[in-house]
Amino acid sequence: MPNPFDQKFTHQNPIVEAATRIRARREIERVADGGDSGPVPFEDAEQALNAFGERLAAGAKRLNAILGDRNGMKFVKLLRPLRLRLRFAEKRVSLDLDDVHQLVRVAGLGLEGEWQFDPSAQVPSLINLSKISTEAGYGEALTASSLLKLIAADAELEPPSHLQGPGPLSF
Repeated sequence: MPNPFDQKFTHQNPIVEAATRIRARREIERVADGGDSGPVPFEDAEQALNAFGERLAAGAKRLNAILGDRNGMKFVKLLRPLRLRLRFAEKRVSLDLDDVHQLVRVAGLGLEGEWQFDPSAQVPSLINLSKISTEAGYGEALTASSLLKLIAADAELEPPSHLQGPGPLSF
């Protein structure tokens, strides 16, 4: 019988493995939140969407560094008209600027609709105009970090190499 106080045994313990996954999830959320620091003033929707895109790009780079996959999350910024695309595995979301109406059309991840930037927010935040006040989620702001958390919700970190083999209970 393996020694339960042996370091190899404790590293392969299912409780320790679950705690490692929880810590990894918190690390991913912390990295996603890292892009929301400091207020960014903007005068119109184009400037706000550019600032939103900068935060998305920085967050995508940090998440790719944490996940160890430089091609894991892809961020694309298209100009004239301004459009942002974010892709992670099979999940995709697009943000298209409607410069005439100062709106952003969002598609993907169940966020479909027309969104408007909140001018009083500390960070670029979108408010969904397509939801009526009786729907769930009415008035909730969509920030770059909340979008990154939503798209990376199913992300998993690779387990450490010492957890890669048969467990302590191999038969």
